[in-house]
Amino acid sequence: MANVTDPLIRTAQGTDPQNMMEYITRQKIYDSRFWKEDCFGLSAADVIEKAAKSLVCIGGTYGGNHKPSKFLCLTLKLLQLQPDLDLILEFINQDHFKYVKALGAFYLRLTGRPVDIYENLEPLYSNYDKLRYRDVTE
Repeated sequence: MANVTDPLIRTAQGTDPQNMMEYITRQKIYDSRFWKEDCFGLSAADVIEKAAKSLVCIGGTYGGNHKPSKFLCLTLKLLQLQPDLDLILEFINQDHFKYVKALGAFYLRLTGRPVDIYENLEPLYSNYDKLRYRDVTE
């Protein structure tokens, strides 16, 4: 039962946080090799390390079978774990790994309160880091 959200975790926008990602995409993530081998048993701090080592692009699903990207898998893991806002702000405020920053910003945009989103993501408008995007056809 590794794919079940902890019952003690607060809801995000009135529902289980994993339900923010559509059902078919979640099932593809659960069946992916990256999820089974690398995301099983990760803590919130381990997600940072895994993101720093393995993320080379952002994106959703790709290829003929619409395999989930590592970015999407780690996003679902964050939705499962629901780390504190302070840890997410550490994701966003660090300057060494641009994909970790993008992962933190995406997670905050999904689950954050409007005030937190405005205060913490507004400075990113002046950030011009180039990010690779993995398209559906690649």
